[in-house]
Amino acid sequence: MHQIYLFCAAGIVSGTLLTPLQALALVLSGVIPLAAVSAVNSRWPNVLPVSLKSLFWLIAGLLYGSFWLQYNLSHRLPTALDRSRLTLDITVEQVEERGQGLRLIARVVHGQFLPGIRSGSDARNLPELRRLQLSWYRPAMPLRSGMQLSAEIVLRSPRAFANGLPFDYEAFLLSSGIDAGGYIRSARLIASGEPSLRDALLAAQRQLHSPEAWPWLAGLVFGEQQAFSTGQWRLAQQTGTLHLLVVSGLHVGMVAALGWLLALACIKLWGLLSGRGLRHPALLRLLLIGGLTAGYVWLAGMGIALQRAWIMIMALLWLLFSGWRFNWLTVLSLALLLVLLVNPLIWTRAGFGFSFVAVLALLAFFTGRRQGWLQALFLPQWVVFVTMLPLLWFWLLPVSLVQVGANLLVIPLLSLVILPLALLDAGLSWLAGAVLGDTQAQMVITVPDALLAVVGEFFWSVLSGLQQQSWAVHFYQPWPLLLLWPCLLLLLRLGVSPALSFGSVLMLLLALFWPLSSAGPYREQAMMLDVGQGQSLAFIGGQHTLVYDTGARFSEHFDAGAALLLPLLKQAGVTQVNTLFVSHSDLDHAGGLNSVLQDGLPVQQLLLGQLLPDLPVQPQAHLCRELITAGWQEVGPDLHYRLLLLPDEQQARVNPSDNNQSCVVQVRWHERRFLLAGDIERDLEQQLVEHFGAELRSDVLVLAHHGSRSSSSAAFLDAVKPSQVWISAGFNNRFGHPHADVTARLEARKIPWYLTARDGAVLMAPDGQVTTARSGWQPPWRQP
Repeated sequence: MHQIYLFCAAGIVSGTLLTPLQALALVLSGVIPLAAVSAVNSRWPNVLPVSLKSLFWLIAGLLYGSFWLQYNLSHRLPTALDRSRLTLDITVEQVEERGQGLRLIARVVHGQFLPGIRSGSDARNLPELRRLQLSWYRPAMPLRSGMQLSAEIVLRSPRAFANGLPFDYEAFLLSSGIDAGGYIRSARLIASGEPSLRDALLAAQRQLHSPEAWPWLAGLVFGEQQAFSTGQWRLAQQTGTLHLLVVSGLHVGMVAALGWLLALACIKLWGLLSGRGLRHPALLRLLLIGGLTAGYVWLAGMGIALQRAWIMIMALLWLLFSGWRFNWLTVLSLALLLVLLVNPLIWTRAGFGFSFVAVLALLAFFTGRRQGWLQALFLPQWVVFVTMLPLLWFWLLPVSLVQVGANLLVIPLLSLVILPLALLDAGLSWLAGAVLGDTQAQMVITVPDALLAVVGEFFWSVLSGLQQQSWAVHFYQPWPLLLLWPCLLLLLRLGVSPALSFGSVLMLLLALFWPLSSAGPYREQAMMLDVGQGQSLAFIGGQHTLVYDTGARFSEHFDAGAALLLPLLKQAGVTQVNTLFVSHSDLDHAGGLNSVLQDGLPVQQLLLGQLLPDLPVQPQAHLCRELITAGWQEVGPDLHYRLLLLPDEQQARVNPSDNNQSCVVQVRWHERRFLLAGDIERDLEQQLVEHFGAELRSDVLVLAHHGSRSSSSAAFLDAVKPSQVWISAGFNNRFGHPHADVTARLEARKIPWYLTARDGAVLMAPDGQVTTARSGWQPPWRQP
């Protein structure tokens, strides 16, 4: 039976990678082979290892996945209508505070186009939008779920940064049912509406609990991610315990375990009171565990990860209590199929792989195996950790000894103490609030609130202490070494020489966490990242790295440094940044710096075009003008740079704007020269041409100011004489970068140019071969 489930699941995943026409063509082309299979199976039933029924379900899954994807794509806003302005009637579903603004999830009622944003926009081409993810900066009114608004909205088509990273933002939005993004320009209230029961309960609970206890209740019971501070999120990320704060399958599993214990207690109590056993104990367990987990999933917001976890648990419980004789592989295969049927694109999310691999590892390793209480305490977590190593590598998540120690300590603390206490506290306050007044209800929950606050503070102190340990060495190992770990687990499970197995594990452990293990060669490349309307470049040569700008900070929780630059460097094997330039103080160039310095790789030398007021204390930071007399500086054998700085008297002739404070840097990487000009303007370009002349010549010119008309003059282009030009600009940005006059000058000189908004990240190999992130095959949901 599990073969049928797996074939259907494989078909669904494959179908999401095909358009309906491709899927139909593939199915039709397989009719003759299927007929041959049928004939062979009818005469020699045991010849083929795959049954005809399995192939049928593979085809059914393929068509289902493909048509599900096409149906959802038909509702998504196309890029041709990006930045369209509409008046929409929307119903607010979720509200989240983001600094001085709000982020909303809203359901569309109806709407119409407004003139002024896109000429020639035709409302007839607008798809039937269902749900939107919107920002509202400095909102004119307080919002809550249930409100209905008439809002003037600028819509943005879902389109991800293209850098070759594993997280796919477009697939994430599509699987979440989000058809478009955008921002609200103005809005008026149509109807107050009634808040959802969950939101009403959340507001009532917040009034009752202390500020110290509330973050744990909001975060673990109600799934409010903003409950914890940015510093706490950062600490959890650094110690590898972030999964404990994001309500997911782990928490649903904990609640299921609590339900199991509660059902066991009820059965025992019934036996004591009645003197006989319960007639259907399995049904009671199923109802209690299913009801508790369903209620918890609803309270925590019913996110995709929670729905997946609940489906898995219910499938496992149903088969377990049904009395049918199924092996664990059949149970897991059915859960996998059900999850994909509900949301075929869920396989693109990290949690999908982590949850199923964890369950698979535990079932495969412990089914039919006996172990003592000491092994039961640490061995399951160790099995999951080892099995997860290849997935952690794929998702570019760092692993260190501190994470092993942190999880060994705080997983029991959270699962056995904090989460049950938070659930008890929430339940008591709900019951007390329903029966008693607010004052009496607060008195009832004073003790659990105080306990939760004390235990929560202890949780953070443990993570803080572990994070400060010097033995927290991050590693990024190659595939062969990572795959050896699950193989060793298999040897241990099969009982092959425990001494040999544990000895091999010990040797690999030393190799894995030895500080020098991460000092392998880097993947050499020069790259301009796709960071939207910003800029970031990296040059990697041998074991040396130079970075120029860190991209923008989009919000308190998201910036290009943490989300794009650091993962790409780690993907290339980089363990430290030798030289980091921040051209000037504009947010689109310097916004990701704090994340790089606080949470990222060690930085040996930091050079700034301007002082940055919010820069953390960094003794290695210097202004570029302090090195005006320096010539070529060696970063590594194949990586050099020099600053192109004007003498004071010439610098005084240019407009003293922030843009003209940019560090102009010439990089020599594998004997190719790159000229990086920040946001300099024409008057500074003219002075550079007069002072440096032919020294400006470079193989690659990164256009100043994202291709603005204020830069890239004809004289400057003629002096640099680039063989190619790179431009960093956001898709359909409101500034119109790159300007048509600039691209016309490039075309007139027959200079090929790459644009991140069109091509994604631009990468050059040491031999000069250039590739882009949007070249080659793209999945059907990828916007052009």
